Amino acid sequence: MAAVPLVVFADFACPFSYVTEAAVRRMEAAGEVQVTRLAYELHPAPAPLPAPDSGWMDALRPLADELGLPLAAPAVAVRTRKAHEAARFAEHKGVGEQMREALYRAYFAEGRDIGRIDVLVDLAASLGLDVTETKVVLDVDTASSRIDAEREAAVGAGVTGTPTLVAGTGDEARWIVGARPFAELRAEILGS
Repeated sequence: MAAVPLVVFADFACPFSYVTEAAVRRMEAAGEVQVTRLAYELHPAPAPLPAPDSGWMDALRPLADELGLPLAAPAVAVRTRKAHEAARFAEHKGVGEQMREALYRAYFAEGRDIGRIDVLVDLAASLGLDVTETKVVLDVDTASSRIDAEREAAVGAGVTGTPTLVAGTGDEARWIVGARPFAELRAEILGS
């Protein structure tokens, strides 16, 4: 069976994106999906950041446990523009998936502020990326226009939140919104 094309709209501060992307990585490793990841910043400036909320923990804990993901409620809400830029830079350098995992882990397991450039530079360094180059890329907003364009295209297509996945293409495309247990998500994506 050919890999199913899958577009993933996600945000690094969305706990449901965290577990969904982990499930998608598992399917990608098995050759079941061919993934395109697009940025969808949930709270772009100047929109206000929401107050920290852990009400989602009870609902999400079983899904995180199923995937072996550490999960803790972050103490602070963050802007993710720079995190998306760091992920794009890492992708360009061949370690995009590792950076995405590091960003989610830093926020949802370690409680780090992934909106801060120094934290992002530290994550990049842990993946072997050049610290100076990473800082320059983030300081001059190299990927900012691309992040904006991806979000605008998503909104234009009807995306209103994360995670949103589009499995397949054309009239056969299936829209999947929100997190699900792995087997249920896999069945929806593969159309089985």
